[in-house]
Amino acid sequence: RRRVRPAIAVTGAFALGASQGLVRMASVVWSEAPYAAIALAMLLVLSRRPVTTRSAAIGGLLAGIGFLIRYAGVGLIATGVVMVAASAWRSDDQADEWATLVKRIAAFVSAAIAISLLWVVRNLVETGQPLGPRFSGGADEPLSRTIHLALVGTGHIVAGDGWSESARVRIGAIVVIGIAALIVLAISSRRSVTLDLGMATFAATSFVVPIVARIATANDIELRVMSPMLIPVVYVATVTFDRVCTRRGIVVAGTVLLGWWMYQGAAFAVRFPDLAPAGSGYKPQFSPQLYDAIAALPADARVLTNNPQRVWWFTDREPTLMGFTAPRAGNSHYPLDAEHTVQEACNGRAYLAWFSGLQNAGDGPKERRPDLAALVDLQLETSVSGGQLYRLVALDPSACRSDTGQPAGQG
Repeated sequence: RRRVRPAIAVTGAFALGASQGLVRMASVVWSEAPYAAIALAMLLVLSRRPVTTRSAAIGGLLAGIGFLIRYAGVGLIATGVVMVAASAWRSDDQADEWATLVKRIAAFVSAAIAISLLWVVRNLVETGQPLGPRFSGGADEPLSRTIHLALVGTGHIVAGDGWSESARVRIGAIVVIGIAALIVLAISSRRSVTLDLGMATFAATSFVVPIVARIATANDIELRVMSPMLIPVVYVATVTFDRVCTRRGIVVAGTVLLGWWMYQGAAFAVRFPDLAPAGSGYKPQFSPQLYDAIAALPADARVLTNNPQRVWWFTDREPTLMGFTAPRAGNSHYPLDAEHTVQEACNGRAYLAWFSGLQNAGDGPKERRPDLAALVDLQLETSVSGGQLYRLVALDPSACRSDTGQPAGQG
């Protein structure tokens, strides 16, 4: 509303809220929609003129909360610093310009660090690592490959499903180049330099931070990670449309494009999560027969699997445990280690549901985790299309412990 005409502003809001990418992320990942809302709130607070010390501190608190929701939110802190600096630098109080600049940036950074530091201290106490338990080591790939993945993720979150990887790369490249070019044009208008610079920084950090994170920690780069790019995409498109919609033909074309965009998001919402092929609730995606076999197990059965989220979704099994997969960077949680796997096998009620169509399946659980296969016997219960169900039996009964913590048969 502060950048374009009211009707165009409302149109942009609908375009973001009804985008297929945001609908998808809000449907399957808790963190992304709240992060988008917090990012927008910070941009809103810091786009007011003038930015006071109080509003800078509020913006810093929002940036800190954004960092807690997703660590890539460190780019949100950089965005806020740029916005506070831009606003203070252009303040009317030129005599006290530098003092004002330093004071407001300090207020923003202090608030952001204060809220972030609480969780960092908690992580240090609990795990000894500032960001919690994480894998070490970066991605062993050329930088060009990492950038390629970022472009694929950007193209995917903007254009949606149904495109090949090469097409997503081209779409992602067009988006990145287009944002850069249009932001330059927007800043040149000098209508709202603080907001335009902030959005430019937000776009840059949303693209660069995942690349740096992959280089450092080998984190995955895909549409979820690149989803914040939707905000600058819609912003730039809205600002551009506001400037060019001077003819009826352009207005009609823009309306048709917006209608198609919103229809795709609405149709995706109707299909999600049970009917969309990419949805976590789409049962035919992997092995529906294996889900049925798991559901038929006794009520006290304990299920290990390489597909824990969907097994829990379709069978409501408690507990559903991740097992026999190889831990790697990009995982949001860890599979059971050798000791806990053996103890699960010792109780006589543990099963391994193996979905062979997943990327983490390899050539089977024995090939994937030979160290565990040397400790636990996998007795095939049933084999269906797309998966197998095994019963787990400890190969060494003496490794089993009683409830007292002593080896079975002792103490």
